Amino acid sequence: MYQWERTEQTDREMLAHMSAMHRSWRSKQKKRHFNGKPLDDAITSVRVGVDPSVWQTMCELWTTGDERRIADRNKQNHATQSMPYRWGRTSHYQLMSDFSQMHGRTPHRLEVFKMGRCKDLPDDTEGWVDEESRRRYEAMSEMIAPFDVDAESHTTATPEDAFISVMGKDRPGRVRCAGSGETLRTWYGSTSTGPSAYLEREKQMQEQLKV
Repeated sequence: MYQWERTEQTDREMLAHMSAMHRSWRSKQKKRHFNGKPLDDAITSVRVGVDPSVWQTMCELWTTGDERRIADRNKQNHATQSMPYRWGRTSHYQLMSDFSQMHGRTPHRLEVFKMGRCKDLPDDTEGWVDEESRRRYEAMSEMIAPFDVDAESHTTATPEDAFISVMGKDRPGRVRCAGSGETLRTWYGSTSTGPSAYLEREKQMQEQLKV
């Protein structure tokens, strides 16, 4: 029987895989049995094998304001894409693992951001999924690039600081470009230090930009 050593990394990878599978299943059920139906009709169309109370909770969740805003935003973003996302459904953990094997280090979030949204074209230029992604990446890159003028007095941002400054604060339950197994607690250390650490870094970044 095959066995493997259970480590913190394998636990996170398993959690990421399970989360991705659940999101995929949930998305398919929403498309097939919820979209385009009145709420009452959607609730009664629960498929075989799904707990009716769980299905009702999911249907009610999909009708909330936040869920509708996210869905509308995703549709709008999809409409502005000039090409599909670079890696499709490849998980962030797989992207990071491939990068680590190739470069011998773990990629930071700016690099993961670019991996999923940009590809090299045959004419040696870059193709981005949309203009907004390209603009944000350039803004983050400028913040971590050294300055030729007065370099000694200018402190460049770390990739993590630049990512937070441009992309905004990570929401509970979601750490972007870090994999679905990451939470604010695992990424920032603890809930008590995460938000405060973010605010402190944001303040430092604002001061640096004034220099």
